[in-house]
Amino acid sequence: MSETASAATAESPVRPVLEDLESLLLRLDWTLLGFAQTALAAGRSTVVPAGSVRFHYVVSGSVEIAGCALPVRLTAGDFLMLPRAGAHRVTASEDAVVASGELAAASTSGQPFTLALPESFGACGFVVREPSMGPLIQTLGIEFGRMRTGNCLMASRIATIIASAAVRSWVENGCAPDQWLVSVRDPHIARAVAAMREAPGEPWTVERLARVASASRTVFAERFRELVGDSPNRYLTAVRMEHAARLLRDGRLSVADVASRLGYSSDVAFSRAFRRHTGESPATWRRETAGATALPA
Repeated sequence: MSETASAATAESPVRPVLEDLESLLLRLDWTLLGFAQTALAAGRSTVVPAGSVRFHYVVSGSVEIAGCALPVRLTAGDFLMLPRAGAHRVTASEDAVVASGELAAASTSGQPFTLALPESFGACGFVVREPSMGPLIQTLGIEFGRMRTGNCLMASRIATIIASAAVRSWVENGCAPDQWLVSVRDPHIARAVAAMREAPGEPWTVERLARVASASRTVFAERFRELVGDSPNRYLTAVRMEHAARLLRDGRLSVADVASRLGYSSDVAFSRAFRRHTGESPATWRRETAGATALPA
């Protein structure tokens, strides 16, 4: 191999990303709080209450899940993870069997990375890319229901493997936003990212975020742009627009209420920001998405 080729290989961004992902997966450790396998006839649905981290795996048939982030349609072999699960509804498009579980971070070291995950992410064709996961999910159900010493520990270990495989599939398929791996590269910046995602309506300033990250304003702003690829203010706006899209689609709040909840001084200021971000006014966007069909995970 030539020196030029060797240098190019050494500087390739692929290796750092994989190393970051491996570092992250080592820190992710979940406790399984609950697990159930539910059979739903076509057209029937079940409401899942809010939880810490939830997941759904479609064993057979197809379902639509609504009420959390975007509505999604899942078919047999698909996996959906909800790191900050609000109440949502699972409806069978045809006769379906769904395996569902609830997780919680087993240690504080994994919490910043869980917070950095989006509200929901899916792994389509999960068992095709990860063929060992289907049987493992079935084993999880058996282990969770056993009355044996250590069954909770064993079930949590299995659940951690399954959830980690879903995260890996999500990242390897290019679906993960670049800023998510910030949580691995710099936990201090990750705290600021998590703070904005957890409370987008707070009156965040660069100075206040720098304090969250335990850094000076200048160092924080430079490091944030280096890792995230955008300024703190622009990233905050993007997070607010993400929440705005969900709240507008939900339809229970007025535009003025959404503006107030996301920290805007007026619905005019919010509408201006939303139009810059989406190209449409909040009212127009809400009308156009009100009847939108479920999207692929």
